[in-house]
Amino acid sequence: MEQFVFIILLLFIGIALQRMNPPEDFAKSLNFFVIYVSLPSTVLLQIPKITFDLSLIAIILTPWLLVPFVVVAVMALTRHHPQNVRAALLLVIPLGNTSFLGIPLITALLGEKALGYLMMYDQLGTFLILSLYGAAVIARYETGIFHPKMVLKKLLLFPPFGFLLFALAFGQLPQPMLPYIQNLSGTLVPLALISVGYSLRLKGNFDYALLSKALALKLLLMPLLAFGFLSALGVSPLPLKTAVLESGMPSMITAGALAIAAGFAPELSAALVGYGLLISLVTLPLMAKLLAMFC
Repeated sequence: MEQFVFIILLLFIGIALQRMNPPEDFAKSLNFFVIYVSLPSTVLLQIPKITFDLSLIAIILTPWLLVPFVVVAVMALTRHHPQNVRAALLLVIPLGNTSFLGIPLITALLGEKALGYLMMYDQLGTFLILSLYGAAVIARYETGIFHPKMVLKKLLLFPPFGFLLFALAFGQLPQPMLPYIQNLSGTLVPLALISVGYSLRLKGNFDYALLSKALALKLLLMPLLAFGFLSALGVSPLPLKTAVLESGMPSMITAGALAIAAGFAPELSAALVGYGLLISLVTLPLMAKLLAMFC
């Protein structure tokens, strides 16, 4: 409970900083440190602790299997809406905030033992989907051009992904290095959550009915589908809970930013991220309690 209160406090610190005349590109600076230092350090600590089995494969497959369902659902939801609205939902709904928000929330709800599974879901699921599927959506609805070489370059140069491959190949670091890596990893939660709170936006002119349906799809139906898939495979409790909660994370801020930059219903995109974040602070703990009852 104390960890969850701390998460909310950090989010509100980020929100408060919006009104304090912060330096230009404040959030980008925080994100830069998190992506290049905090996340790689966490990957190096947590990935060697994973047990490689069917559960791990199922976790990695889960976000990929959810994408086609979301695409079909979005197509149905937006059949009477403009193309830019459809593009916004196609980009923002499948991609969850599985690292910046996922790491502190799942640590609070499931404990640190879940972090290795979370990293695999995030890096081999969410991040790759953002890079491949996200680029394809932007190409389809904005430029009409898909650049495979550029996507591959971004994949290989993204620090947490590179450190994930390193950790998978070489395992745990030498013991003398671990306390220093732990200190760097400890910066992730406060910096990431302050950045998320600072980026939170709620105001705008958009279709509230569509927003409600999209949030239900993101925060309720996606984790329900993940639970059905993982239960059918007999995945063990901790990885199952981790993947279900990851599937129910609110929309990724980066996906929202990309949608806004591309002109895909900017106010709706920002609202999906902002309202999704606030509602998830209720839905995710409730989901964790239900999973504890059934798993």
